[in-house]
Amino acid sequence: MDRTITDAEHSELLGYLADLQNKGQAEQLIADAWEQFKPKHTAFSEQESRLLLRRILDQRPTVDLPKAVSKRRFTALYPTLLAAASIILIAIIIPYFTGGDKATAGLTLEQAVSQYGIEPGTDKAVIKLGDGRTIVLDGTGAGVLAEEGGMHIKELADGEIRYEPTVAASEAPVTYNTITIPKGGHYRLVLPDGTKVHLNSQTTLKYPTQFAGRERMVELEGEAFFEVQHLSTPKPFIVKTLTQEVEVLGTSFNIDAYGIRETKTTLVEGSLRVVANGATVLLHPGEQVINREASPLQVEAANMDQELAWHHGYFLFNDEGIESIMERVARWYDVEVEYHGNMADKRFGGTFQRSKSITQLLTSFRTTGLVDFKITERRIIVMEK
Repeated sequence: MDRTITDAEHSELLGYLADLQNKGQAEQLIADAWEQFKPKHTAFSEQESRLLLRRILDQRPTVDLPKAVSKRRFTALYPTLLAAASIILIAIIIPYFTGGDKATAGLTLEQAVSQYGIEPGTDKAVIKLGDGRTIVLDGTGAGVLAEEGGMHIKELADGEIRYEPTVAASEAPVTYNTITIPKGGHYRLVLPDGTKVHLNSQTTLKYPTQFAGRERMVELEGEAFFEVQHLSTPKPFIVKTLTQEVEVLGTSFNIDAYGIRETKTTLVEGSLRVVANGATVLLHPGEQVINREASPLQVEAANMDQELAWHHGYFLFNDEGIESIMERVARWYDVEVEYHGNMADKRFGGTFQRSKSITQLLTSFRTTGLVDFKITERRIIVMEK
């Protein structure tokens, strides 16, 4: 069943409901519809409503009603209630066949994207300070945002967040900050040691206001590109995720650590050691290690353009499954995705600017004839063709 109804079928349905030979089935449909109906305002209690429904179906004006509802009142309302019950049934049945999405009927993808305000991601983040305060960031360049742990937390004109020591920094206790990037956002951050971090959508990074001790450790969940500051006194920089630890001395690399199913660490330059699942591997520039749950670490040559595309403002797909593609698209455009049909063999390639409307990407995939799309509010439905 494709949940559609033609004008002829609509007329046939109404004729079916009006035919006395179908009285039993029609009564059951009306009863079911009455149970599902959720009015904004109620004139009767639940008990009164059930009595009224029974009166409509039985067509007997002698049904005993509660004293609060007089028989004169009910008799006057009866024709209206009978019509209303039929209308309620039709109102519930028709949307079932039409899909209940009249608001998007006839809209092009571009019109639906505009109507529901689906926009590319922007500078967007929240920093939670050690004392519980939160700072909402939007890339507007607001200057000094807060002071904590001997650091001034500043937002620069280009939207970058930077930590700069105060006069009394050496005497201040170390506290921990957490920056969270929501769906539809990204942000750039300079850590207290000068390390630059670009954080992708749906990413969280926890870090200290000062890197005291023998190492510099941060905790990542999501995806981030790091350019680690080289120090005159060697102090390892460690990124801890849910499934591994990455140790570096001075390097640039990308970590994709959404969840625990798979973590990919890609080295651009320098040296990097990954420890996970009781094993240790050393990466060289241009390599990546894939850490899959309950599997040995896998080292392979990396497609650098593809792995760093998000960092440079692009989506780059190379014979990639539609579900994997839409997972990334959903994070960036802050939408939900559902699938109708078999998507196992639906694979696509292409390069798209992340700053552009999602319409361009969806239209490109649609022209392959493999899938189609429908947008309802902030939900994209991917349909097999």
